[in-house]
Amino acid sequence: MSNFDETLVLLKEKKDPKSFIMDFNEKLRSVDVLLEKDEDEIIVFNDTRHEEEKDYVELDESMTEEQVIDLICSWKALGLLSYRHPDFRLQIGINYLTWDDQSLHGFEISFSDKDLAFDGTDRQTELILKISQLIDYEYIVGDVGHASRNYISMEESLEKIKEHIMSNSFTIDSRTW
Repeated sequence: MSNFDETLVLLKEKKDPKSFIMDFNEKLRSVDVLLEKDEDEIIVFNDTRHEEEKDYVELDESMTEEQVIDLICSWKALGLLSYRHPDFRLQIGINYLTWDDQSLHGFEISFSDKDLAFDGTDRQTELILKISQLIDYEYIVGDVGHASRNYISMEESLEKIKEHIMSNSFTIDSRTW
């Protein structure tokens, strides 16, 4: 079992999920981050704010990127997609987040700790910096995953998460750039 190093990106303004994710995926291609849609891939959907759940959906190679994005946007709580980048052996996860079950407010980028051993954190930081140049963000902070001392639960309100960010320091922190 692997742990994940997660970086939270909060957008400056809430966005329409489909148009943002379509545009963002096109921009991600410019930094060699490609959506994974092989037969073994799935979309894991987030629970809604009212704790409604949706089963995962299996993807296949014949699906277009737009079909995959349509699937994730068909669920009001959005969810997790897998990506590949040539500098990382394992997948990168991007979990698209909403706090009102309507608009996109941000996303978490997850890297496997196995990929970050040794010099991987430099590659991770470099990729996060490249991604930051593709979007208008309010905060980018990491590591915020379950194993972190600065863990942030995405089930908290957006206001509580921002308070947590303001009262802590992080290994990746856009406030210091």
